[in-house]
Amino acid sequence: MSQIVLHQWEMSPFCNKVRRMLRHKGLAYQTIEYNGLLARKAAGLSPQGTLPVLDIDGQRIVDSGAIGRFLDTHYPDPPLWPADPLPRAQARFWEDWADKSFYAYEIYFRMLVPGPLEQALDLISQGRPRWERAVLKPVFRRRYRQKMHWLGLGRMAPEDITRQMLEHLDNLEIILASRSWLAGEDLSIADMAVAAQLDELLRTSELAPQARQREATMAWLARMD
Repeated sequence: MSQIVLHQWEMSPFCNKVRRMLRHKGLAYQTIEYNGLLARKAAGLSPQGTLPVLDIDGQRIVDSGAIGRFLDTHYPDPPLWPADPLPRAQARFWEDWADKSFYAYEIYFRMLVPGPLEQALDLISQGRPRWERAVLKPVFRRRYRQKMHWLGLGRMAPEDITRQMLEHLDNLEIILASRSWLAGEDLSIADMAVAAQLDELLRTSELAPQARQREATMAWLARMD
């Protein structure tokens, strides 16, 4: 039996995505958390300096997309990507949309809105001395303001960002009202990637009550969990 260790921040949607992959594969794993100022140690795990990082029997894989491809190669059943070309292409599209576009909105509502930011700081500081939270707060605020500026959202009016996010949720609801899964006939990486982002929106965002009103989307999440 392989020894699998996931180096993670529990609140990261990309780490969530990897946990969903591992559960889908039926693989037992351990987690190591890098909360608070332990995050500095995460930078030494790989040249990229990011999480998630997966260790399997001494082999280290970085980035949720690369981890998914590794898992499908070495643990092919059940697959993460559909076998047929059309749903496989759809799954790739959904994963990219979730990891880039949807993530940008999710992180805006988690890190740039005061109430959710406080909840996020509580989560990323769990198990660490209280003073580390105070150190992280200005770092988070500065880092994510810069990130949103680079992504374009930081230059938009808040009401426009909210409107666009609700449109994303509406579009997802319309699609899921017509099918069980996002790509093909079975659960795939498409569902895991989108759900991982949505989980954090539901956990910390002030838009969570509106998201929960999308019945087809909530039923889809329940099917996965």
